[in-house]
Amino acid sequence: MKKQAQSANTKELKAETLLLQMELDPNLYFAMEGVFFRNFSEDLMNIEQLVDYTSISLSRDGIFQLLPEGLFFEEKKLKSDGKRFFDFNEKYEEIKKKKKELLDFFQPFDASFFKTSLELERKLNAFAEAGNEILQNSILNEAKSETRSNIGRNFLQKPETDKYSGKIKKLLPFASQIRGNLPLLADLLKNIFSVHRIEIKETEPFIKHFFIYKEGLSQDEYLTMNRELIPFFDFLRHWFLPVELTCHFQIKDIIQPFILGETLILDYNTNL
Repeated sequence: MKKQAQSANTKELKAETLLLQMELDPNLYFAMEGVFFRNFSEDLMNIEQLVDYTSISLSRDGIFQLLPEGLFFEEKKLKSDGKRFFDFNEKYEEIKKKKKELLDFFQPFDASFFKTSLELERKLNAFAEAGNEILQNSILNEAKSETRSNIGRNFLQKPETDKYSGKIKKLLPFASQIRGNLPLLADLLKNIFSVHRIEIKETEPFIKHFFIYKEGLSQDEYLTMNRELIPFFDFLRHWFLPVELTCHFQIKDIIQPFILGETLILDYNTNL
């Protein structure tokens, strides 16, 4: 429990690692902003969903940053050298315009290199997950032979078919480091459920309530997700929470306004 107050640190994670855990539009635009930003920013600087594509900014050098500046700009372009009518702002705007044109020219090449790196990371993850599956199955098989709580035994005897349990199961080898670290669990659950917000509140002593904010679900989608989360949170409580804690969960949509005729689901996007 000593790690409970710590938040997840993603500063050292590669952009490829993070992007592969996200559900992104296949039409991606990559912008290399330069390693200067690495002094105060993560590798993955920003993701912006636009109308026709998703823009991703990285604190990495592209081709333009790696080539000598002298290839594109005169050394004394911004020096007046005694010229009487030298217009600094005009020259500066010329350089800005030319730099943008060069960045646009090199962008497809930068994007191609990064997509290659992304695909390599995907293949490495596939190899890692294959080895991880052997280890996690070994952990589960060992757990089956021990005396466990009814919830734990029942879950271990069920085949994992839903998409959420499969993702949390991969973290079993790291359960000892994750267990009880609620801020880290909240960040992990945001990736597992593909949501932007998870809240964990203590509604009663030793009872943690997980609020999952996922907007725009239809009635069938809400019921399906709610059904899939029952074994998921049984597994989460058994392996990733301290033994004295119990957990409950609720799926919430706090964005949907109360408008008659819209999809209104009690305790999801509607309250009495």
